[in-house]
Amino acid sequence: MRTRLLAMVTGLVVSIAGCGGGDGYDDPTPNGPSGPSTSTTITVRNNVFDPSATTVGVGATVTWTWAQGTVDHNVTFADGPSSSTQSSGGYSRVFSSAGTYPYRCTQHPSMTGTVTVQ
Repeated sequence: MRTRLLAMVTGLVVSIAGCGGGDGYDDPTPNGPSGPSTSTTITVRNNVFDPSATTVGVGATVTWTWAQGTVDHNVTFADGPSSSTQSSGGYSRVFSSAGTYPYRCTQHPSMTGTVTVQ
């Protein structure tokens, strides 16, 4: 009986340890806890684009919307089109060719993002 109880307790401990006990935020990607984004809506918050990376199809329109109370930010692409520097409102861009489109806020250099078009 004692051996059977010990085996059951050992099995329970091993199965609990296998669960990892993580906080649900162990995703190694920089896109957040739910993994890569396919969102066409990006929120401009204080010093962050949320999500910071997204993948969309050719012909998709991606819209950046400034969160309430946000300081001045912009969405600036190296290939040309950019938003104005603003603290509210929105900006949209149609992506008609496949590729990777990095963007940033020129007001806050660490504030970056990427749109991948497939």
